[in-house]
Amino acid sequence: MQRATKDVLYFETGPDNEPTMFVDPGEEFEVVTQMNRGPWIEGHPDQERLEAMLTGGNPSSGAIYVNGAEPGQVLTFHILDIQTEQFGFTRFRGSTDAMPGWMGATAIGHHEKIVSISDGVIHWSDDLKFPLEPMLGVVGVAPSNTRWANGWAGEWGGNFDIQEIKTGASVHIPIQVPGALLHIGDMHARQGDGEICGAGGIETGGTARIRCELSPLPDNMTWPRIEDATHIMTTGITRPAEDAFRIALSEMLLWLETDYGFDRGEAYLFLGQVLEARCTQFVNPTFSYICKVNKKWLMI
Repeated sequence: MQRATKDVLYFETGPDNEPTMFVDPGEEFEVVTQMNRGPWIEGHPDQERLEAMLTGGNPSSGAIYVNGAEPGQVLTFHILDIQTEQFGFTRFRGSTDAMPGWMGATAIGHHEKIVSISDGVIHWSDDLKFPLEPMLGVVGVAPSNTRWANGWAGEWGGNFDIQEIKTGASVHIPIQVPGALLHIGDMHARQGDGEICGAGGIETGGTARIRCELSPLPDNMTWPRIEDATHIMTTGITRPAEDAFRIALSEMLLWLETDYGFDRGEAYLFLGQVLEARCTQFVNPTFSYICKVNKKWLMI
């Protein structure tokens, strides 16, 4: 099985990133992700090399070229498994957009925490344990004409920070360049909505097992979509947060209209009864919103 390693890391996603691995549709492969720079580096035996290597945020392990991928298609990648490292960290540097201005940056101050991970559990303290719920924060293809630091996200994917991008999920992204150039990184051991600390969730590294497929681009699909065993999901990523919600909502409306036989007015009334929606992160340059519909309502 091929494996994308941490030997080449990209801190920006762009069409001129040199491919680091070539995979065929249907082929299973692994991606080893690099943990973000943080307090875990202090005193590390390889500290000097790590500091020189981690020059940006959310490193992606290479740019993976999918053979046969072309603009006008959708890249679907299935997350078959995620295994984390045995430790992680979270950190708040004293200011994020999640905090109201009247409290000021010093209302909470700088805080950080390193945690161990074992047996499916995050050891927050002697008394408090969190279930391990690993996810991939950054998943994206290369945009056609621009390059973006991996803190950003948009129609190409990128820094989603959506908890549903986990084992068992399938992510659909419109392809913009030949080969798609899939970028994967920013693994979290878990994350609460809003990602209010800025550094996570629990930032960690690990290995994800992936399989890709190609298909024609559906009518009216512009933004990435997600599916799992129970839900179909649309995404919207922009500022302000209400506009991110509007994007995700309109994309869901169009999906129901195109693929599920709804007319637009019926779909809108239907969503008024069953829509699940929330802002998954509120601290990146763009905010992430997800809209979900349980598949049980679509089995008609």
